[in-house]
Amino acid sequence: MSVKNLMVRKIKAIDKEKLNKLSHDIAARNNKSVFYVKCDMIKNFLRYGIGYTDYLKGDYINLTKEQKKTFVTTKSFYKLLHYLNNPKYDACMSDKLVFNKIFNKYLGREWIDIRTTSLDEFKLFLKGKKTIFAKPPTEFGGHGIEKIVVKEIENVSELYEKLKKKKLNLIEDGLVQHKELDKLNPYAVNSFRIVTLVKDGKSYILANALRINVDDNPAIGCSDAYMRLNEQGIICSRVVDDVANVYEEHPLAKIKFNTVKVPFVKEAFKMALEAALVVPEVRYVGWDFAITENGPVIMEGNEYPSYGLVQYYLFNDEHEGHLAQISKILGKEMDNIDL
Repeated sequence: MSVKNLMVRKIKAIDKEKLNKLSHDIAARNNKSVFYVKCDMIKNFLRYGIGYTDYLKGDYINLTKEQKKTFVTTKSFYKLLHYLNNPKYDACMSDKLVFNKIFNKYLGREWIDIRTTSLDEFKLFLKGKKTIFAKPPTEFGGHGIEKIVVKEIENVSELYEKLKKKKLNLIEDGLVQHKELDKLNPYAVNSFRIVTLVKDGKSYILANALRINVDDNPAIGCSDAYMRLNEQGIICSRVVDDVANVYEEHPLAKIKFNTVKVPFVKEAFKMALEAALVVPEVRYVGWDFAITENGPVIMEGNEYPSYGLVQYYLFNDEHEGHLAQISKILGKEMDNIDL
C-alpha cells in the first residue's frame, strides 16, 4: 500500500467525536483555542503525516521543528518497515500458524492446526483444559477470535466441524497470567509489549509498555492504560491512557501503581532479545508477552508494531521520538532509508 493511500485511509478513519474531545483537551492544557489546535493538527498532518492521536501522543503542539524530525510518522513508518523487514518473511509474523511453528519454544502453551488434526486428536487436545481460543491465523488486533469454555461444549464433533468451516484453524490453550497481574486486571491477560531492533546480528530493546484495562465497566469497555517497566518490574513512567489521563491508582482494583511490582520482566527482556534473532530478516518487531506463574511467554510478534505508544511523551515528559532511538542503533545505515 502506498503512503498516499495510507494517508487517505487515515482521513476516512477519523473519529470525529474523539477528534473533538482531544482538541478540547489539548486546548485546555495548553491555553490555546480549539480552533488553533485543529488548524495546527491539519498543518502537521499535511507536513508530517501526523494524525490527531499522534499529535496528542507526541505533544506536537509544543515541539520544535528539530524535535519533530526525531518522531516516527505515518509517512516515515512504512518506509522504515519496508527497509527493515523483508516482505518475503512477513508470514513468519503475520500468519499465526507459521509463527507458532517457528517460535514454539517461547509460547508456553499447547496449540494445534485443526486442518491437520483429526477429531480424535482434537478430543485429546481438549482433555484437562479449561478454556481454548480459536483464531483465524492471518487476522490481527484480536479480530475473529473465539473463546471456548471446554466444560460448556455440548458436542465436540459439531464444534470441530464448525471451527474448520469458519477457518478458525489455530486452536490454542488459554493462558493463565501471574496472580500479581490478576490483581490489576483479572478480566483478561495483560499484554507486555517489547519492541526490538536487529543490527549486525545483535538485537536491541527499543521500548516496552505494559497494557492493562482500566474501564469502569470491564464487561463492555475496552479502555486501556499503559506504563513502562524496568528490569525489576517496577513502573518507571506515568500510567497513562489513550486520551492523556494519568492514573495514580487502578480505578477498578484500587491498587496504588507505585506499589506494583511485575514479576519476570528481566526474563521477558532476555527472551525478546533471543527471539528477535530467530528470523533476522524481520529486524523490527513488537513482541507481545504474557506473564504467567512460570515466567514470560510470547503471545505474538508484530512486524507492523504501533509506533504511537512507544513515543508517548506523557510517559516521561520526553520530546525525542522513536526515530531518534532507531537512528542511534542503525547509525550510518539510516542513510540507506529514503525518509
